[in-house]
Amino acid sequence: PLIRTMAKIVLFCALQVTAFGDFAAPRVSVDLDQDPEHRWDHVVAEYKDTFVSAVDKIFNDPKVKPIVPLARALIGNEIEAKRLLPDEQYAEARGISRGLGIPVADLVIIGAFYDVFAAEKSPLAVKACAGVVAESPDGSIIHGRNLDYDFADALANSTLVVDFKRKGSVLFTAVSFGPCPNFNTAVKYGAFSISQDERDRGSILTNLYDMLINGRPAVFSRIRQAVETLSSFEEAVQFFSDTKFNAAAYFIIAGTKSGEGAVVTCDRDKVADVWRLDADDGRWYILETNYDHYMPPGHDDDRRHPLQRFLNATGRDKISTKTMWDAISVSKVNKSAGERAPLNGDTIYSTVMQASNKDSFKTMVRARRAATVIPVMV
Repeated sequence: PLIRTMAKIVLFCALQVTAFGDFAAPRVSVDLDQDPEHRWDHVVAEYKDTFVSAVDKIFNDPKVKPIVPLARALIGNEIEAKRLLPDEQYAEARGISRGLGIPVADLVIIGAFYDVFAAEKSPLAVKACAGVVAESPDGSIIHGRNLDYDFADALANSTLVVDFKRKGSVLFTAVSFGPCPNFNTAVKYGAFSISQDERDRGSILTNLYDMLINGRPAVFSRIRQAVETLSSFEEAVQFFSDTKFNAAAYFIIAGTKSGEGAVVTCDRDKVADVWRLDADDGRWYILETNYDHYMPPGHDDDRRHPLQRFLNATGRDKISTKTMWDAISVSKVNKSAGERAPLNGDTIYSTVMQASNKDSFKTMVRARRAATVIPVMV
């Protein structure tokens, strides 16, 4: 009996499985009326250990580690850093890095990570993310997005929802990784929401040329500038159509009124395409993964058709924030046909948002991996 009891205890403690469970991203606020070097202090104090651990894991990844010393020297110096993180963003980065106890260069690299690595034949050329904008029969605009990337474990635990406030009111809300001045998912209530998907073109050397020689701000910093300064959907579409970037990208933008939805496909130096909602012509939703919408998706990475199939089955009459969440949560697909689930093992978080309704905002972390003990009777 004693041996049997001990065996039960050993099995109870030792048998573990990996559990996947959604959880709401922690929500914090940042006061834009405060000194930029100190407006993140309270966030840094609470999430320091988690974020520093995430940065350490990313920088020590075999695909990233060889590039870090060069990146620190080339883009982490003060001259380049101020160009990559313009306006008050660099001052915020300086204050955040001081609180974290890491070089400001490392935070600059995190803020410009997309700009460095979004390229063909990049060691981190990831087919990642999905964005959907849909219009309901009453003209409501709903924006859904999945953010997929490498380093899911580290980034999942660092995901934050940040309310940026001015004069006591929320100016815009963003989803960031840890205390970081820039981001690629945001909504400015009463104006527009935006998400960004990766578009790999050219080389890392070309990206570095645009950063170092042309002195362009980071892609995520441009998004921060847009939600902080622009006041309408059309202004946002125009801004991202006119702006030159260090790396190509897709910008998925949603407004507050009928017809206000667009995918802006950008090369580095010019806009390649602007694809808009047109419910009167039957185009009541538009979606983007990582392929130009007029080109076929990659085999074994076809997330487009599962999304289309779900949205078509749902129909415009039944589109809502709930069914949008269901759409970006599709996980069962026809793999034999080259399909890949929109909600997959690389999905770090999902967001549904409406610029017209702040109460509809929802962000859930999807990549939580926690060891769960399973009781076993023997």
